[in-house]
Amino acid sequence: MEKKRKISNEDIEGIDVIVFDIQDVGVRFYTYLSTLHYAMEASSRTNKKIIILDRPNPNSFYIDGPVLEIENSSFIGLHPVPIVYGMTIGEYGKMINGKDG
Repeated sequence: MEKKRKISNEDIEGIDVIVFDIQDVGVRFYTYLSTLHYAMEASSRTNKKIIILDRPNPNSFYIDGPVLEIENSSFIGLHPVPIVYGMTIGEYGKMINGKDG
């Protein structure tokens, strides 16, 4: 079976909505953030709604570590945020989408 990271149009053909229900731990290198990014991309590209089920972030009480330099982005880290970024998965989704709270 071929491993892939991005969601193709064919992968979500025949569904009405994408539900993102993954608990994140609040650190940049936890790849659920990249999965969220690609799910949001697929949602936008195919005009499908996406629902992100928000959960408390166990590390929301602080922000720590260097901010990722965009030229070093990869599946391990796509966005210029610190290692511990202090947002919930829903807040992170809003950031990806370019919305203010």
